Amino acid sequence: MLPQSHIAYTLSAFQLAQKRLPALEDVDYRVVALAAMGPDLIDKPLAALYFYRKYKAAVLFAHTLLFHLGVLAFVWRRRRRWWPYALAFVGHAVADRLWFFPDTFFWPLRGWRFHVWQKAGSEQEDIRWAYWYAFTRRPELWGWEVGGLVAGLWFVLSNRLYRPGRLATFLRTGRLPQEET
Repeated sequence: MLPQSHIAYTLSAFQLAQKRLPALEDVDYRVVALAAMGPDLIDKPLAALYFYRKYKAAVLFAHTLLFHLGVLAFVWRRRRRWWPYALAFVGHAVADRLWFFPDTFFWPLRGWRFHVWQKAGSEQEDIRWAYWYAFTRRPELWGWEVGGLVAGLWFVLSNRLYRPGRLATFLRTGRLPQEET
């Protein structure tokens, strides 16, 4: 899934959840967006710098069940105020449907390898172009990306972030602007 879709789905889900979970009222959407991209922000640079040559994969350690359980355990034991951000981080694994890639998701229980795309001409050929290849050569992903576009548009329109003042407030504070009375 492309970065903007991870963020759009997560921001939309958090907005919907805020209506039922009062603990989410004080969430900073900027941090939610970063957490939603957390596994990619960790793994993609590692792959580009070294691990791609070794494993021929760009979805590495931060996409494993072990890493996600570690994040949840850390937040549970040390930083309970961070649980919304841990949920956004774990939501990345759900959006990527990582259980379909058992070599990565259950690493190291299935060995020391990570999932390698088997398609010729796939995004694994050159890590620098991974997102471009994924979007242009894998039409089965387009539905997820269209859904991300719809979720992002809904988030912007429902919060009227097309208004410059509201957008500036959102970007400056990380909070949804209050309704005008």
